Amino acid sequence: MIKLPVKQWGNSHAIRLPKSLLETLEAEKDDDLNVEIINHSIILTKAEKEVTFEELFKDYNKEKFTTEIQRFSPVGNEKW
Repeated sequence: MIKLPVKQWGNSHAIRLPKSLLETLEAEKDDDLNVEIINHSIILTKAEKEVTFEELFKDYNKEKFTTEIQRFSPVGNEKW
């Protein structure tokens, strides 16, 4: 078990997370952590990063792709 002191930080209180704890969470500088309080315990989990449009298409090199439009007819009582 790791004991962490609660310190003053401006008008707030704070704890510092040791590098070993962040490595265990696979968290790095500027990552977000989710915080839950359950039965007087603090649960920290690494938040999933939101992917930007640029990050999503960073490896896209403008190759073309083709697709076919498929038409379907109702087979039962579907509302189209």
